[in-house]
Amino acid sequence: MQEPSHEAEIVRFGMFEVDLQAWQLLKAGLRVRLQHQPFQILVLLLKCPGAVVTREELRAKLWPTDTFVDFEHSLNTAIKKLRDALGDDAGNPTFIETLPRQGYRFIAPSKRVKLNLGDEHRSAAADTHAHKAEIEGPASARDFISVEHFPSRWRERKFWLGVGFASTILLASILLWRAGRLTNDAASVKIESIAVLPLDNISGDHSQDYFADGLTDELITALGQINSLRVISRTSVMHYRDVHKPLSEIARELNVDAIVEGTFSRFGDQVRITAQLIQTPSERQLWAQSYRRETRDVFGLQDEIASGIAKQVQRTLRPQERTTRASQRTVSPEAYEAYWKGEVLLDKLRPDSVQQAAAYFQEAIAKSPDYVAAYNKLAGSYQILSNMGSVPKQEGHLRAKSLAARALEIDPRSGQAHAQKGWDALLYDLDFATAGAEFNRAVELNPNGVEGHQGLAEYYASVGQTDRAVLEIRRAQAVDPLSYIVNGDVCQLLYFSRRFDEALAQCKANLGLDPQLQRPLWQIGPIYAAKGLDDTAASVFLQAYERAGAPSAIMAVLKSGEQKSGFRGMWLAVLQIENRDINKEKYDPFFIAVAYTYAGDKDKALICLERAFDERSFGITYLGVDPTFDSLRSYPRFQNLVQRMRQPQ
Repeated sequence: MQEPSHEAEIVRFGMFEVDLQAWQLLKAGLRVRLQHQPFQILVLLLKCPGAVVTREELRAKLWPTDTFVDFEHSLNTAIKKLRDALGDDAGNPTFIETLPRQGYRFIAPSKRVKLNLGDEHRSAAADTHAHKAEIEGPASARDFISVEHFPSRWRERKFWLGVGFASTILLASILLWRAGRLTNDAASVKIESIAVLPLDNISGDHSQDYFADGLTDELITALGQINSLRVISRTSVMHYRDVHKPLSEIARELNVDAIVEGTFSRFGDQVRITAQLIQTPSERQLWAQSYRRETRDVFGLQDEIASGIAKQVQRTLRPQERTTRASQRTVSPEAYEAYWKGEVLLDKLRPDSVQQAAAYFQEAIAKSPDYVAAYNKLAGSYQILSNMGSVPKQEGHLRAKSLAARALEIDPRSGQAHAQKGWDALLYDLDFATAGAEFNRAVELNPNGVEGHQGLAEYYASVGQTDRAVLEIRRAQAVDPLSYIVNGDVCQLLYFSRRFDEALAQCKANLGLDPQLQRPLWQIGPIYAAKGLDDTAASVFLQAYERAGAPSAIMAVLKSGEQKSGFRGMWLAVLQIENRDINKEKYDPFFIAVAYTYAGDKDKALICLERAFDERSFGITYLGVDPTFDSLRSYPRFQNLVQRMRQPQ
């Protein structure tokens, strides 16, 4: 149940306002992103303006004795962030004065206003309620004007224009006229793309960050069900956690028309969220709401927020477009928490972290047996682990296939489950017809789902339609522009299309996205090799080994081979290093096939490719289009292998 909030408190100083109920700092009506501890310090200073708040008081309030932090560093950092947000100068302060070795004092004039509110679902779109509390006029006129009509950046203009008129009747007329005008403006706003920024966790408990991330993702998923609305994926928006940039700049980087941002706090079994929809580049606030729920109602909460946003966005959609909202199933808070702990670990893409993630997804399923998202992620975890060699290929495939099937039993309209089924068909079964059908279905059900577009692109490449593959991966890139995995796929598919210069440009751009810098290098090396630039390719591969942490002894062998015989010599050295595992048959046959191909031993390369086919090694699916093996294409043995792969398995 929604609980009414009867009173809100606003503190004004200079161009700023602090909403003590919504925990927001506004400057000229626009929200300023401020982390929790700096905001707490501001609130403490505003409680007693002009008085000194000692360092000991701040320590007791923000860093109690059982908190193990460097207090001096933490306090100085928080004060600096607060001053940055206010544009204040420590040497010549306007707002916050430092008293050396004592504490801090708020020195600017401030005004505190209490507001009576009838409903916590009030629109915060302009916070014009703060000004209405000061305007003396007929109650009927004030009540008639819905605050939903006033974007926050227009708030000061309206108020100061209003108080310039003596007649409250004239004031009401002006406000009513502008309210109607803004309603029409909102209806004419063209929003075709949107990004949901990570909700700010203002509860003071950083262990709840994963919960805030989960709510962010649920909003993205819900909004993604609106046809023809491009919604940026979670992977890309998470780059903006704790990033202090103007919303217009973020919108430009993500190429979107609007931004959703908000705050999250959790205390016991209560969850509170504020959210607002901002049109860019004007940063005009179109909608905002504040919500409070019990934790067990978290899915209903995110769905209600998404519905409020969708109502605003749908005004801009063509009449024939319709929204298809996926049905939401009840999931316990404990399962939800386990799921999002797993999601955080899965993002790290290390064998140990993926195994830990799988355990959390399994826990989520145990607590909520119908949790479709957990089945999908657990299936994906097994697939990743099998590709990494952490679990046997067949075992990983069978587990993933069974989990995807169960997800589809629970919810046949799960786009992610259809995509997972497509990956199993493509990478292990080599069942291209089923893979194509499942990926197409995933895109149909969730046009903003990256996994559907990404899988469909890989399917097109596998069957030789490389131009269509590039078009499809570009669609994935449009909804996940900062994902190093998606951008890595763009590079790979351009390479498969033999658009080498474009592939090289994309791979070089990826160096700034990928936290593991060696991954783009493993893609850049083959491009130079395909262009006939063997010396440059060898240099790039050596950098890849070095950045991957190869021991100095191995680097010495590789560099010696390169110095003796160039590109071919380096790969002969790779084979020398890998020989021990090859003899023990503990190796990736596809990688060794690449090494033999670059080293010029075509017969052994073909032997390894045949084994890679039998073992379903990652990469074998693209054999027909991979330029790495162009030197083998005239061999009947290679042609037979490609033919076998494209036959029903």
